[in-house]
This record gives sequence, C-alpha cells and structure tokens, in this order.
Amino acid sequence: MAQETWIEVRVIVPARMQEEASLFLTDFSGRGVIIEEENAPAGGVVVRAFFQPEDYGAWQRQEMQDYLKRLSNYDLYPLGLEVRQVAAEDWAEAWKAHFKPLKVTANLVLRPPWEEYAAQPGETVITIYPGMAFGTGRHASTLLCLRALEQVWEERPPQAGSPWQVLDVGTGTGILALTAARYGAEVLAIDLDPEAVAAALENVRLNNLMDRVWVEETPLTSLRQQFGLILANITAPDLLQLAEALTARLLSDGVLIISGFLAEDALRLSDRYQGLGLRQTGFLTQEDWGALIFRRP
Repeated sequence: MAQETWIEVRVIVPARMQEEASLFLTDFSGRGVIIEEENAPAGGVVVRAFFQPEDYGAWQRQEMQDYLKRLSNYDLYPLGLEVRQVAAEDWAEAWKAHFKPLKVTANLVLRPPWEEYAAQPGETVITIYPGMAFGTGRHASTLLCLRALEQVWEERPPQAGSPWQVLDVGTGTGILALTAARYGAEVLAIDLDPEAVAAALENVRLNNLMDRVWVEETPLTSLRQQFGLILANITAPDLLQLAEALTARLLSDGVLIISGFLAEDALRLSDRYQGLGLRQTGFLTQEDWGALIFRRP
C-alpha cells in the first residue's frame, strides 16, 4: 500500500505577524497550524499548515503567493514560502506540541488545555484553546491589553462584594474576558464573528467561569448598559469608528483600555477619545504595537 502523503506549506513571516499568519493559514487550510521559532531566520517564525493533495491546487498556490505579496507591500520581512510533500503524520496532535504554558505578565500564565501547569504563589492561570479566533496571548496587542488590565486592577481593585462590571468588545478567544473574570469581575464578552463566540464559549467552559462570563454575538451599538471597565482589542479603524459608542457605554470614573493598533496611530486615537471627554492615563508599547488607557471623569 502506498504511503499517504500530505502537502505541507511553510510560510516565513516576521515574529510580530505570527498570530495573523496563523489565523490566515488556519482559516485557509481548515486545520490547526504549527508555529516554529527555532529554525526560523532572525526576526521571523515559520508557520506550517497541512493540506490533503486534492485540496491544494492552482488557486491555493496563487492565494499563498498573493498573501505574501500583500505582506511585502507593508515592508514586512522576513518573508518566504515553501511547499513540499510529506509523509502522513498525526498533525492534529503535532501542532499542539508547539503551544506551551506562557507567562505573559508577572502574575498571569496562559496554558493550553493539554498542558499541565502548577501555579506559583500569586499567579493566575488561564486555560486557552488556541482555535481559529484571535487571541492566544502571543500577539503584542493581546499582551499589551493584559498588562494594562493588570495595571488597572492593581491600581484600583474593586471593593469587596462589588465586582466590576466589564465589557470585552471583539472578544476573540475570550482571553481578556477570562482574565478579568479571574480577577473577580463579571464580564459581558461580545463579538460579531460566530466562530469567535464559539471559541470564547468553549474557553469559558474550560475555565469553569460560566457564572462570571457571558458571551454574545451582539453589536456594541445594541447595548444600553454601562460598565466600569471596557476592553477593546480591535483594529485602529474600528476603534475610530466605535469611539462614541465605546465612550457612551463607560460609567463615570470608568476605565477604557484599547489596543490592536500600531504605535504610530496612538496620537490620532488619543485625540479622538479625549475629544469625547475621556482623560488619557496610560500608554503602553511593545514592538510596533500600542495600548491606551483612558478614564472617564
């Protein structure tokens, strides 16, 4: 019997693009991907995706070439593409080996459900299944939001018996909502992507936080409730478009954390939100990404 083969697509992208590239390839292949840093060129990562031979033809090859061309138009390097036949393997398990527990702040650890982790004193552990939705905790914008959330919580913890009411806009895998809930908040997590909602619901279940996190496929503009803390890790155009809606949902003396934008866009976003009456109280950066913290007087 002939040995079964698969098509393996290896894409080299800048390290800061690894989550976007992983999401693209996961969506494109319909399967999990493998992220490797060890054998990548300096400043890059290798993202490996697998296709059955009949599922990788001329249009898929062209789509991959077009994808790298789009990235190169943004002066993103290193970039590279390799396609080869490989012997069948249990890739569904192999890709999991590349997700290990990750300490993302001084006190917060993210782990996939198949990896055990013994929490150290003072550590908060969140279980995240890295599926198709954005937010495995490895992207700079997610890390910045988590750092900002930790900072805000340490500066002003909620009073005993009065949990913060938190809104997570564009929740993705639910990572920010879960972290806020672990700190003691009650969280409404919203997203317009049904796959993201499904991923977040699964992660809420994995963390046994069904009594603290509610996930809905609801537009921000449909909400009328106000919140003491709002988290929005979305794109710069969305942050500009939704500025009035986000501000309207914030209680007096409430805190808004926004991320998902390049640091070069920070001034424009800051002016937009301060023009709506908010006061900027923090600005965090990592690599080329930024996060802003505002308070409503």
